[in-house]
Amino acid sequence: MMKKHIILSALLCLGFTGSLLAQSIVPDTLLFVFKLHGQTRKYEMSFREKQDSICLYWGIERNLKWQSGSYTMGPKSIEQAVQLSFLQPEDGKHVQLSPEETVYFLSRSAYKQLKEQNTLVYNQTTYSVLDSNERALGYPLMHVKDTVEGCEMWILDNPKLSLVWRMRNNPLGINWEISTPKLPSL
Repeated sequence: MMKKHIILSALLCLGFTGSLLAQSIVPDTLLFVFKLHGQTRKYEMSFREKQDSICLYWGIERNLKWQSGSYTMGPKSIEQAVQLSFLQPEDGKHVQLSPEETVYFLSRSAYKQLKEQNTLVYNQTTYSVLDSNERALGYPLMHVKDTVEGCEMWILDNPKLSLVWRMRNNPLGINWEISTPKLPSL
């Protein structure tokens, strides 16, 4: 009887919130922590599906002012892109990325290549899988490395949205890691 009440309550909550699962690919706003030239910047980001596109909404508090913008990736980007965009966020800018680009996640064809061949070509760079020892959001993180320049990425093993969870040794000097809030101990 108690189990039925819990399930009914959960269904009612989803009904009143407009099915949050359909509105968002990842559960909450994520905190991206960037390190560049000795500076740390923390952006709040959320990925949302809009019709056949994915929009990334970002925001950051800088100089006591909230700044925000977005990137939109269309169906071709989502399915076939071959590059990560490193376009600097600008306050108030809402950018439509080219079909060749995604931002902070891999296209589905690149993800498929990584899963089937244990290698990935993105930004004209070949990455090979090293391990999958870590987890995030309940998914394994695929640790890949570029053997030429040493760039490393940890990619969320999620076919719906394969986020680049962490990037290290990027030749452009742009490294980041997604931080999730820690749950209180019981």
